[in-house]
Amino acid sequence: MVALYLVSVLALGAITAALILVLDPYDTGRFSLFAEVGVPNFGPRLTAASRAREREMDMAIIGNSTIQLIDPARLSAQSGGRVVSLTVPGTGPEEQLVIARYFLGRHGKSALRGLVFGIDGTWCSARLALFNPFPFWLYTESDLDYLDNMMRLASARAAIAKAKLLLGRGQAAPRNGYDDYERNRPWDADAARDRLNQTAVDAAVPDQDAAADNFPAAPLLAQFLGSLPSGVPVVLIIPPRYRDPAATPAAPAVARQRACAAAYRKVAHGRAKTAMLDFIEQKDVAGPDEFWDPIHYRAPVARRMEAAIAAALREGE
Repeated sequence: MVALYLVSVLALGAITAALILVLDPYDTGRFSLFAEVGVPNFGPRLTAASRAREREMDMAIIGNSTIQLIDPARLSAQSGGRVVSLTVPGTGPEEQLVIARYFLGRHGKSALRGLVFGIDGTWCSARLALFNPFPFWLYTESDLDYLDNMMRLASARAAIAKAKLLLGRGQAAPRNGYDDYERNRPWDADAARDRLNQTAVDAAVPDQDAAADNFPAAPLLAQFLGSLPSGVPVVLIIPPRYRDPAATPAAPAVARQRACAAAYRKVAHGRAKTAMLDFIEQKDVAGPDEFWDPIHYRAPVARRMEAAIAAALREGE
């Protein structure tokens, strides 16, 4: 009786595991028996693996929430490419480079027409660190690592959501990856102004007492860019931060930010067809009514940034 029970449990487990794999809830293309129908809207952290293999996309935006508001549809229209947003809030250089390599691996170097990287404060840190958990296993080339991590309760729940999507009862994540953090978020100018202060802006620059040339993510980016075809345009974006015209920024924060910008400007200068746009130095890019908080801007700022990014991509072609 016990043996029969164990066999039943093992059989049920095997069937469940097989269903999870063939349903391919995160739309990675591994072991799936179904035609591509997209991925349920689990959020960018879990949907980027699917969006990164959208075959018709030939340009990608890589970064976190500080560049999340850049609209891939608008950028596509202005640049002439087909742009997918692979921005994942709360990520840093290591995770973003994993996503970039995954995108490159799913499209091939010959199909790539451009990349945009958001170089925010996480890229200016004196140490590489994970700020939040990240599903590296979704982007791994190892099927064994993928299989090992898929066998969990969260994957079973995700498989149910994928089954609903297959049956036409669920909503897929946008194919271009756009996740508009302003959607359904009412604007409260007073509350926004309460969140804006120079101390918070300065705090967005990490490790202000670190050596001025200690930016370990910079050589990693240079190494990745060196793996790209020389004709592919790349744009490095330093996103804007709120600047209080009445306040005096902390000197260490200013020095560290300028040193960081110089480090990535050097990376850009070291490769042909690579531009850098520093929106922090563009002091007139935004006013206090155009920020939700010290590092997250509103749509009018994003629209101006998109025009500059598109121009840089076109110039690099």
